[in-house]
Amino acid sequence: MSVTPEVIAAAAKSNVEAGLNSASSFVATVFAAVERVSTLNLATARTAFDESVAFSKAVMAAKDPKALAALNLGVLTPSVEKGVAYGRSLSAIGTDTKEELTKLIEAEAAAAGKNFDAALESLFKNAPAGSEAAVKAVKTALANASTAYEGAAKAAKQVVAAAQASVEKAAEVAVQNVEKGSKAAASALKVA
Repeated sequence: MSVTPEVIAAAAKSNVEAGLNSASSFVATVFAAVERVSTLNLATARTAFDESVAFSKAVMAAKDPKALAALNLGVLTPSVEKGVAYGRSLSAIGTDTKEELTKLIEAEAAAAGKNFDAALESLFKNAPAGSEAAVKAVKTALANASTAYEGAAKAAKQVVAAAQASVEKAAEVAVQNVEKGSKAAASALKVA
């Protein structure tokens, strides 16, 4: 197979089109994540505003310091829970976006690898006689590199999953501790 200007031009055009499609998908995924975060932030801000107005009205209606303290304690645990829920929502958006981008990158890498393999096969077919050992060595090195990459990618995914589980457990413990503290403070208020 000889390489002609037409073959080079067709390959270049194909590569540019694939690159544009990949870039478009990548940017669309990022924009979708930004939209989700913006929606979450707007909803959170609206809820916080509405709750602060309601809390202000309740403070104004409080008749004594004990009622005011109870009111403050009553919003502590829900506030922490809402903060944790917000963090979880952000984490979910981040995880979804990371997974989507990872799929896009893996698909792009697979396509590039396929094109590279096809180009190598074409090159190897036209290799001079006596170069079989070199061709075999290159193929073996490429297979080993691919295996190493797959192992590293799998290990990285496991580390991310373990870190996310740790963060979620820490958030759960924090909410439990705040609830215990609030209950203890409420008991102290009742005694006082």
